[in-house]
Amino acid sequence: MSQPTACAVFTTEELWLLQAAIRHEVAQLESWRFPPASLALNDQVADALLRCDEYGLSEAAILLTRGDCLAIDHCVPQGAKSTAGVAIGKSVLLKSFRARREIDEGQPLSAPENAEPDDAQIAERIEQWKNRRRRKRSS
Repeated sequence: MSQPTACAVFTTEELWLLQAAIRHEVAQLESWRFPPASLALNDQVADALLRCDEYGLSEAAILLTRGDCLAIDHCVPQGAKSTAGVAIGKSVLLKSFRARREIDEGQPLSAPENAEPDDAQIAERIEQWKNRRRRKRSS
């Protein structure tokens, strides 16, 4: 049975931080219940960075499992900064915490088949997205 996942969107700077923090293996891997390393997450981060580079993207989405979220929590310091000196550790952690909450609360991972949103729902989702982007830019 596959593990529940949640999607999180990371900027390229945040992806580079994850690349530096999340390793593909760790000593005594078998002794950890949730190891602070993940080959699958490391691969996803590498693929996302390649996609961003090849297509000129500034961010990419990756799927996180609960174990991935815990590995991020273990490895990414809150005060981590980008190469430009911008604090991004807290942002990465918050995205991971939100993904973990989504997984823990068992929110549906996808819409049921043939459940197309109507125009009002689409407009509401777009407005919510715009409001989140505005809040992010103002903070």
